[in-house]
Amino acid sequence: MKLTLIFPIKNQADKLIRNLHEQVLPYYDKSGLTYDIIIVNDHSSEEESLKLENAMADLPAHVHLIKNDGAAGKGGAVKKGIETADSDYVLFMDCDLATDLSATEAIKKDLNNYDAFFASRDLKESVVNPKQTFMRRIIHVLSRTKIRWQFHFKGVSDTQCGFKAFRTSVAKEMVKRQIISGFAFDVEYCYFLQLNGFKIKDIPCIWRNDPDSSVKVVKNSMKFMKDLRLIKKNKKNYILTPEEKEKLC
Repeated sequence: MKLTLIFPIKNQADKLIRNLHEQVLPYYDKSGLTYDIIIVNDHSSEEESLKLENAMADLPAHVHLIKNDGAAGKGGAVKKGIETADSDYVLFMDCDLATDLSATEAIKKDLNNYDAFFASRDLKESVVNPKQTFMRRIIHVLSRTKIRWQFHFKGVSDTQCGFKAFRTSVAKEMVKRQIISGFAFDVEYCYFLQLNGFKIKDIPCIWRNDPDSSVKVVKNSMKFMKDLRLIKKNKKNYILTPEEKEKLC
């Protein structure tokens, strides 16, 4: 059983390099999992790209750096990583490690029993510390309400936590149909999975708000809502044929 870790990154080279050396590599080396890492450079600046390239010399051979040469955005970078992966499962996370790596333990226990795992900040077992800013909490609640009303997802409490794993064969079919490169791509993935009857497990996590986050909350929220409408309109294109579904069983 092999796991590919995907890190989409734009201009956070120092943070990712530090986290790889201090947390990611030590944790997964002790996990008992066979794994590799794909770092996807999502249109970073020349300076930041050079930092990533230079850092590869001090990283083990199972860490790979590739470029997202498609549409810019976290969704586009994750898509590129999934297309490149050669493993049984893929797991993407943010390079600031906002979701604690311990969420991996819940995935390990149920590998082969589910097609996807979604970390959730909204489960009672989850811990969010420190709490998000008031504006981010409001946006989170409004987005969650909008998604529930529009898509009626079952068993998924938090589509936007940036820590998700997928059976790779399913994920590759999923990204073939992906049209969203921005933050709503998580919703698109969930929609594809539920329309086709794939099994998703909601898992608790420890989540830490990153005070250095550069996400423009209001601007991205407006784009997010627009993309939700595009996903809904694209419904028929997410549904696999019986033949396509059978190949994945």
